[in-house]
Amino acid sequence: MPTLHDLQRRFVAALYDPALGALGADVRDDGIDSGLRLGIYRNHLRASFLKALALEYPVIERLVGSEYFRRLALDFQAAHPSRTGNRQHIGAPFAGFLRQRFGAGRYEYFADVARLEWAYQEAQTAADAPAFDPGALRGIAAADYARLHFEIHPACRLVDSPYPVLNIWRANQPGDDSGAAIDLASGAARVLVHRSGQTVGFQVLSSSEYSLLAALARGVNLGAAVDEAHRTDAAFDLGQALRRLVELGALSRLTI
Repeated sequence: MPTLHDLQRRFVAALYDPALGALGADVRDDGIDSGLRLGIYRNHLRASFLKALALEYPVIERLVGSEYFRRLALDFQAAHPSRTGNRQHIGAPFAGFLRQRFGAGRYEYFADVARLEWAYQEAQTAADAPAFDPGALRGIAAADYARLHFEIHPACRLVDSPYPVLNIWRANQPGDDSGAAIDLASGAARVLVHRSGQTVGFQVLSSSEYSLLAALARGVNLGAAVDEAHRTDAAFDLGQALRRLVELGALSRLTI
C-alpha cells in the first residue's frame, strides 16, 4: 500500500508527463476512467499556467502569436514547473528560458523584451517605501558624501538592452495597430521601470544616469558609483543626475 506522500508525488508526476507516475488501481474510476480523470487535472494545470504566463508576458505573446506562445509556455512549464500555489512568480525564469531558446539568432531580443515585462510585473507588486528626502543630506559633511550608500526604491527596476525594447513594448500595447516597423539596430535602451502610486511607468535614462543608478543598486558607495558614471560620460554631472533620480522617486534612503 503506497503512502499518501508517494501517491502525491506520483500524482504530480502524472500531471506533467502521462508516461510517468501511472497511478492505476490507486485512482478510482467513479464513473470516469482514471486516465480521463487525470487528463482533466492535466488540462487544467496547463491552461491555468498558460493563462498566468500570458498575463505576465502579453507583448511576447503578441510578438510570437498565440499558437506559438502556447508551445513556448508548455515547454517552459516542463522546464520550470511551478513550485508554489502562487502563480504570480511562475514567469520569473522566462527571460532566461527565451535566451536559451533563441540564443544569438534573429529573435535574441525576445529575452530582453521579456526582461522588461517582468520588471513591469515586479514594480507593480513590489513593497512600498518612502521616497528619499533630499533634506537628509543637510546633516552630512561634504567629506562623507563619497561614503554614502543610497537604497533604490523597492518599486524600481532597471533594464538595459542593445535593442529598443521600450519602443517594442509600446508598439505592442492593446489598441496600437499602427504596424510601424521598428529597426532593431535603432539604438540601445536604458530604462527605469518605476511605480508611482498605482501606476507603473518607464523613464529612459542616459548612459551615465543608468551607470550611476545600477552601481548604487549593487550596493556600492556614491564615490564608486560616480566613478562608473564618469567612465561612461566624462561630462557627467552628479548634482543634475541626483536631482532627476529624486524627482523620479528612484531612491529611497541613504546610509553612511
